[in-house]
Amino acid sequence: MRARRFVLGALLLAMVGACRPDTVELRYRYPDRSIAYRMQAEANAHWDIGGPGRGNYVVTFRVTETVQSGDGEGATVTVTMEPTKVVENGLPSPGSEERSFALRIGASGEVLEVLEVDGVPADELDPDELIFIGTYRPPLPQSRVRLGEEWEAEQEVRVGAVFQQFVTTGSLDSLDRDQAGKIAQLSYSNVGPLLWSTQLPQGQAELIGSASTISEAVLDIDGGFLREAGSSTSGEFEVRVDPGGQQAPITGTLNLDLELDLHKI
Repeated sequence: MRARRFVLGALLLAMVGACRPDTVELRYRYPDRSIAYRMQAEANAHWDIGGPGRGNYVVTFRVTETVQSGDGEGATVTVTMEPTKVVENGLPSPGSEERSFALRIGASGEVLEVLEVDGVPADELDPDELIFIGTYRPPLPQSRVRLGEEWEAEQEVRVGAVFQQFVTTGSLDSLDRDQAGKIAQLSYSNVGPLLWSTQLPQGQAELIGSASTISEAVLDIDGGFLREAGSSTSGEFEVRVDPGGQQAPITGTLNLDLELDLHKI
């Protein structure tokens, strides 16, 4: 009888083990709703562009994402970034005015198409105004993943003559549950070349170089939305600045560190 019970118990354990999934699906979900976040961006830079200099800024935004329409393949969303606090010290920030943009994004969070910026259709804007338009959503895997498994997400953005290719490595670090439901702890890393333009104290600048980013995120699994995220980016660039007027362009170097912190409110 004892042997029979042992065999029966072993069979039951085997059945339970066979039914226990060892993978999880991570997907953004797009019901018709708005989600609001508090995002803080802190940048520190030093440069040698016609002379050495340093600067920094800290900007806090209220970010609101509203789903206009969605299906199993993604959604059309509008994102509004409203600055609530701006502190600049020798480095211009991107947060002095409210901005909004409309996007088509995929089920894994990738940007499929920029539709408009501040009410202006994308095809009427300069490529530099579109190349870094996106959401705060880090890329999720295309298929189910195991705990500790890594995946790569590649995104190519081409707007006119401007082209950027981003490859990000993600990892499922842990699974947990709290009072609000099941959550996944994710981490990411990204290293690659970067070409972009921005405003510096010396004038409008074109930057060519490379940047590396490490980040972490907490995903609400059942709700399919991001609860919080943080990232740290470091970049080194060759710079060409157009001061405007009759002045000749200035060349130099720039090192930039950027910290982003996002929390659902």
